[in-house]
Parts: sequence; C-alpha cells; structure tokens
Amino acid sequence: MSSKQQSLKGYQKVSKPEEKEAKEHPANELLIGSQRSPKQCISQAIDLLESGEKTLVLKGRGSAVNAVVNIAEVVKRRVKGLHQLTQMESLEVTDEYEPKDSSAGLENIKKTKYICGLSITLSLEELDTSLPGYQEPLPSEQVTQEDKDRRARRAAAPRTTRPSSGGGRGGKSGRGGGRGNSRGRGSRGGYR
Repeated sequence: MSSKQQSLKGYQKVSKPEEKEAKEHPANELLIGSQRSPKQCISQAIDLLESGEKTLVLKGRGSAVNAVVNIAEVVKRRVKGLHQLTQMESLEVTDEYEPKDSSAGLENIKKTKYICGLSITLSLEELDTSLPGYQEPLPSEQVTQEDKDRRARRAAAPRTTRPSSGGGRGGKSGRGGGRGNSRGRGSRGGYR
C-alpha cells in the first residue's frame, strides 16, 4: 500500500529538532506569519527603510501570502520611490509519522507536501527591470508619507470592530436585504 493510500489513524507526527530552532535571517528581511499584526509589520517595514536600509524583503508562506501582498502595497503607498520585485517560491516539506503503538509492527510513514511562498523585495534603488515580477515605483501623488509618531500610535492601537446593525442574516443590513422569505419574487415583480 502506498503512503498516499495509508491512513494516519494510529500515527503521530515525529517532531524535528531543527524546526524548533529559530533560523537566522538578514535584518532587512521580514517573515510574515499569522501570529503578527499587519499593522506592526507595516510599521517595522517603514522604520527599516527610514533608518537607512535601501532594500527590504517581505516573505510569507501558505496562508500568509495574502498578508505579504497587502503589507507591501501599504508600504509602497507610504514610502516614495520604492521599486518592487515579486517572486514565487515553492518549498518541499516532508513530515514523518510514527505508530502510536510500537508493538503493532507498523513502520514510520513519510508524507511530502509542497507549500507555496511569496517573496517581495522593495527597494529605494532600482532593481533589475528585465525580471518578471518587477514593478516601477508608484507616482508620487499616490504616496502619502506618515510621520513616525502617528504610525506608532496606529500600530499600538487595539483592533476595532464595526458595530453590527441587526446581526446575523435578518434585518435590512443582513443577507436577506429586508425582503423576508419571498427573496424579492412575488407581487412586486422581482428584485428591488
């Protein structure tokens, strides 16, 4: 039976010691993940560029890819003259599973999966324009610079949610649009 057909019921994942250690990365590289606030990442990225760094690299994998794109777009709209180079990455990850009951005579199973990643380089210096994924700086009228104090207050501010009016699916603002169960069909001649 191939490893793709085997069920992992009765198995547990083997922890790898090298995954637990934090890997060193350059000071101008920000690893974006689901644990960090996007506001903090934006603030840190802009602070790096304003402190003299000429190039910044934003990296994320899996579900963090969207956050990398969003953070890069905000930073480009706050710092003038940023060239952008976007590159897709693919990482092969092999997980190993061992039987929970060692007396059952089962062998370890290895499963390989691929995780997509995104790397966006933002630079105040011109990048190689012939590479796919290059974007020139935004026009200066589309960039709104923000002072450091205001950015720090914004990054430290608690996340707010908008008050709900009606809640759930009912009410005028809900999914039904206040039309009741008829969904707009009937004597009125269709949707409003």
